[in-house]
Amino acid sequence: MTRQYWSCFSAGTLEESTALYGDVLGVQYEYDSNVVNHKGIKAGDVLLIRDAQLVHGYGVVEDVTSRDGSKMMRRCPVCRFASVAPRVRVSPAYRCRRCRSTFDVPLDEPMDVVVYTASYRSGWYQFETPARLRDLDTVYAGKDQQNAIRRLDPARAEALLLEVSGVVGMLGLHLVTAAGAIPEGHVEAIVRVRRGQQRFRESLLGRYGSTCAVTGAQPEDVLDAAHLYSYADRAVHDPGGGLLLRSDIHRMFDRLLLTFDPTTWTSRVAPALLDEYPALRALDAQPMAITEVVRPDPTLLEDHFGAATNRWKARWQRRDARRPA
Repeated sequence: MTRQYWSCFSAGTLEESTALYGDVLGVQYEYDSNVVNHKGIKAGDVLLIRDAQLVHGYGVVEDVTSRDGSKMMRRCPVCRFASVAPRVRVSPAYRCRRCRSTFDVPLDEPMDVVVYTASYRSGWYQFETPARLRDLDTVYAGKDQQNAIRRLDPARAEALLLEVSGVVGMLGLHLVTAAGAIPEGHVEAIVRVRRGQQRFRESLLGRYGSTCAVTGAQPEDVLDAAHLYSYADRAVHDPGGGLLLRSDIHRMFDRLLLTFDPTTWTSRVAPALLDEYPALRALDAQPMAITEVVRPDPTLLEDHFGAATNRWKARWQRRDARRPA
């Protein structure tokens, strides 16, 4: 299956749904059969979610569902074409892009449509710093100017994602598209609660010093506090259940690209990534860089280690299945 890349307009924010559609950024994108390219989006495709100014992140489509629905179409009262543009500081208030007629009151008509929902919750990556909308100008695959869903050139789209999200974002994309969805709950909970935990971070600094569990001594400014358990299941900030990780390594940990073996107390990086990115070998098989007396309970690492290694196995099974007999 060839993976396609799409630019998808959403009027919502990262915290709220849109009024026109039911799309929720970070969870799902909703559109209808009146939208150009509505038949193009398939499972496995990558959606770059944007608003009128910024590109907020990308999602890998898990599935696409459909249902019957309706929408209100704003039409020109002269030619009845659905391309009505508001006019600023001039009268009449509207102009038809097709016949160029001007008018104050457009014709609103209900229209039966098929409503599609593309879900991408498990494959969502939010850019730490959103990209600018104009960064897509050289990435579009065609010259069409329709706004909602536009096809992107795959090579140029991946280059943009590498520039905006860095190596970690690209590693996550490659692993998600190869191995499927991230298991529900565990990793999502870690990502959701890591922000705004200054007191938890300070307690870990007191316990471990300014030390990344993988790379050793690091400046405090680059260290994040990582939970070793699902905060959704255990809503406490236990210093004995956390580690300090350099921010880029924390992202890999959150996305199951890196974990710790609870029996050997060594780091593990996804083997598929080691094959593709040899420089990451410096992060693999490293003894946990904290003294034994303050190590966390190994049982707290077991869920994360199991989720990560199961995902890696799924990736290899899919690769082997694609090989010719």
